[in-house]
Amino acid sequence: MAKVIGKRLLSIIFVLWAVATLTYFMVHVTPGDTASAIVASVYGPEFIDENTLARVTEKYDLDRPIISQYFDWLKNAVCFNFGTSYRYNMPVKDIMLMRLPNTLKLGFTAFLISTLIGIPLGIWTAYRQNRFIDHFTRVSTLTLSSFPGFWVALVLIIIFAYNLKLFPTSGMDTPDSIVLPAVTLSVGMLASTTRLMRASMIEVLRQDYMLTAKSKGIKKTAVGFHAFRNAIPTIITVLGLQIGHILGGSVLVESVFAWPGLGGLFNDAVAAKDLPLMEGCVILVTFGYAFANLLVDILYAAVDPRVKYQEVS
Repeated sequence: MAKVIGKRLLSIIFVLWAVATLTYFMVHVTPGDTASAIVASVYGPEFIDENTLARVTEKYDLDRPIISQYFDWLKNAVCFNFGTSYRYNMPVKDIMLMRLPNTLKLGFTAFLISTLIGIPLGIWTAYRQNRFIDHFTRVSTLTLSSFPGFWVALVLIIIFAYNLKLFPTSGMDTPDSIVLPAVTLSVGMLASTTRLMRASMIEVLRQDYMLTAKSKGIKKTAVGFHAFRNAIPTIITVLGLQIGHILGGSVLVESVFAWPGLGGLFNDAVAAKDLPLMEGCVILVTFGYAFANLLVDILYAAVDPRVKYQEVS
């Protein structure tokens, strides 16, 4: 197992380097002058002049060759030093650590909603295959997964914030502020979890050993629990992949609901062309996604004894 974990860690390091390098050069070739974007974001567009641009260019070493800047940045990034944010004039690491708990809180809540509803609903519809409730659930989940996140957010805001006045539309000042953004973020995950849990349960229930257990008169609860144990490894893989949906979807959801997390921070960085902050956010999200997949691989092998660690690697 230690060998597998070592291989996975090496792959994570390689993925982080590849994503960091690609992101670094992509943000440096985007249209627009970086110095002008910094001045406009920090001081205002009216302060853009030759002297101010020259000072900003010199302060952030923007006049140096990109390759030279890249190797200096990479050397510092290895030590978890992602530079200083142009917009906030603070170390990028400190800013991300301030916002990360808010994103984790939102993501965990959305994940909990989709899991606690999606898995039981998938099991329930699997036992009622081809009945009305099964068809209705499949059509509903497929429809929900087709809606873009911003549309779901707007509908929830109109219904539950403006009309019913049950929840706030933005910020995180009160405990109920998390309800609308968490539900918005969980919609896509809920649909996929329900459909895959249903499919996995149906596949297991059709196996010969399950039919034999039923014919022997074993209690339905015991049969159902055994079927769930054999179906859960597939769902574990899917739940791990949904971490990427949480991290990626939070960019849009946090912007719509003004949730002070990494997603909103990344949007602010893009608008201000804050290169160090953009790169830091991308690396952090990439690490979270890769690390989550590492945990899923290990957990999958632990839950399903038939899977060997050599096969997981």
